[in-house]
Amino acid sequence: MGAFEGDAWVKHIGMIDIGSNSIRLSIIRMLENDGYFVVDEHKSSPRLANLLSENATLEQSVIHKLISSLREFQDLYKAYGVEEIVALGTAALRAAINRDEIKNAVRSALGFEIDIITGHEEALLGYSAVMHTMEVDQAYLIDIGGASTEVSLVEQGKFVATHSFPFGAVTLSRKWNDSQAVSQSHLNIPKIVLDEFASHPFLKERSFAQVIGIGGTIRNIARIHQAAQAYPLGLTHNYEMTAASVEETLCHLAQLPIARRKKVDGLSKDRVDLIVPGGAILLALLRQVSAPSVRISGRGLRDGAFFTKILNRPQGPEEDILQMSIKNTLQRFAVPQEHASHVAKLALDMLSCVDSPEASSRTKKVLFAAAMLHRIGVQVSYYNYDQHTFYLIVSSAIYGLSHREILLTALAASYKGRGKMRKLSNPYRSLLSDDDLSFAARLGVIVRLAEALDRRHEGRIAQVTAKLTNDQFIAQLPHGIEADVEVAAAAIWAPHVKKVFDRKLEITFL
Repeated sequence: MGAFEGDAWVKHIGMIDIGSNSIRLSIIRMLENDGYFVVDEHKSSPRLANLLSENATLEQSVIHKLISSLREFQDLYKAYGVEEIVALGTAALRAAINRDEIKNAVRSALGFEIDIITGHEEALLGYSAVMHTMEVDQAYLIDIGGASTEVSLVEQGKFVATHSFPFGAVTLSRKWNDSQAVSQSHLNIPKIVLDEFASHPFLKERSFAQVIGIGGTIRNIARIHQAAQAYPLGLTHNYEMTAASVEETLCHLAQLPIARRKKVDGLSKDRVDLIVPGGAILLALLRQVSAPSVRISGRGLRDGAFFTKILNRPQGPEEDILQMSIKNTLQRFAVPQEHASHVAKLALDMLSCVDSPEASSRTKKVLFAAAMLHRIGVQVSYYNYDQHTFYLIVSSAIYGLSHREILLTALAASYKGRGKMRKLSNPYRSLLSDDDLSFAARLGVIVRLAEALDRRHEGRIAQVTAKLTNDQFIAQLPHGIEADVEVAAAAIWAPHVKKVFDRKLEITFL
């Protein structure tokens, strides 16, 4: 199944993760120039780790169950015309002594190959997922699976050490007793986990003490915590929890009967008996390295496999991840990058009117992102495209920004007046201060002026020099250009300049 006319997309890829607890499929639509996004996902939970016999064999009945689950995936990727499949097997299949028989049976029945990867390879794929989607210099990465846990050390952005531990949420749950898990609001972590972590020299307290968590168990803990707080953003990627919040959440869950635990907002029904033992592994690492918090990665094995095996970028992108993410978003929503880039250039020319000459990195990246993304809402509808732009930004995967920065970007990109901005921001006010709204308004006016100064999408105004006086916002344009259309478009925003900057807009030519 080929690309649409005009190469709107190139092909679909099926990424399958055959884990010890669940099997997951992601269908990724590839665009030109390595652009991509997920168009569908599917999951089943056969818990293969529990189905290994005492002699580490998956019996024929279990192999048939596995094939049946994978056939559901096959029907789905046929519907999308998937042209390439990457299927990975992790700890449960690694442990099976008849793994070759399993691979042959799947190949014969379904026509694709399972790549059973080592713990080291699994850790590398997790690292790739994180480095493509988060700003990381030094950190411990922990990926809690059903039958194994991979912990890796990243220093100066490089993968320097890893170990695959022989326990996960499923295997630890067999030894878990909820009635003995909590004592005086303190989670009793099994000694085997504490001893294993303590026995590895690379797991020690370090000055950075940052932990990044990968995998379904950790994402579930984050969703539970978000639901309990009525967290307004529907994003777990880059969400941060303190170690105390992790322990408080796990202690609360451990004291609930299974029937009540099933009703907890944010908790997947297939993890009700796994969430506490799985979470205990995370808490043990936080204690071992004296980390005050954990950042959650919403991207994991399948994403890392896509970056590594399809895009051939195992170490992360060559460019800044924010720039990569914005390019990908523009391509996804068919927004011409040339115009967006020029608006961003003009907006950054006017940055000194928002911040000091040595503007903070946060100001620069939020203004850049807002200017680049200011028209993505047009792909929904030109009418009220500012509102569509806001919701697309807060709902999309914009990597390289914190949750607060995503909101500031969305508000600045969609700015059409302070009243409209406040209305859009109301559901998210728990994450924003009044100063944040003032900051977003200043950035928003700059974006609208920059957009106006490229009104004909021709880049005819190569640069703008802006400065503030006591009573004027002066935008100086290059001498000798015909820019009546652009000047008239910018003048429309004079009342907003007056309201936000308390200055009169003056457009002159050098």
